[in-house]
Amino acid sequence: MRATALFMPTVKEDPADAEAISHKLMVRGGFVRQFASGIYIMLPLGWRVMQRICRIIREEMDAIGAVELSMPTLHPADVWQATGRYDAIGQEMFRLEDRGGRDMVLAMTHEEVFAWLASRELRSYRDLPQIWYQLQLKFRDEPRPKGGILRVREFLMKDSYSFDLDEPGLEVSYAKHIGAYDRIFSRCGLESYRVESDSGFMGGAQAHEYMA
Repeated sequence: MRATALFMPTVKEDPADAEAISHKLMVRGGFVRQFASGIYIMLPLGWRVMQRICRIIREEMDAIGAVELSMPTLHPADVWQATGRYDAIGQEMFRLEDRGGRDMVLAMTHEEVFAWLASRELRSYRDLPQIWYQLQLKFRDEPRPKGGILRVREFLMKDSYSFDLDEPGLEVSYAKHIGAYDRIFSRCGLESYRVESDSGFMGGAQAHEYMA
């Protein structure tokens, strides 16, 4: 497609409410438009960038033997109540009722649903190990979504989950993910650092996050 035919609405001035430099540049360059607080429209340029990033992620995850699937973003509340996180998470979770009065939530993460599926479909140790991943929408009611697309209320996130026979197997899967993430950041042209972090409400014995 010729650039003259591409919908690319640029602006000269920074948006009045923008604080992050990345936010200002994406709006001015015609990559995104804010629809509501913490909710953004991906314009053609922004969506092309997103698709390229997703392609890199898929290639690197497939390379470590992970398989992609897609989980729903609307969940019955009872799967969250079973783990105790329905009440523990607090106001960041979007809660609603369906027309039958059943409590529902919008997904802010997918551990419960992946565990629900694994408990029904992985019937033997011979089925292990498994690494499942997805690129799926998440919803979090951020109290102050002021960082552009960094802290928003609706966003596309890649999450993955391994199911292993034992703790040594878990360590192998964890190392595979580290290698995949290192390559993803490298292919995106980012200098990144892996640091220890708090696992937060997601839990776990250890956690790391990447700073770019």
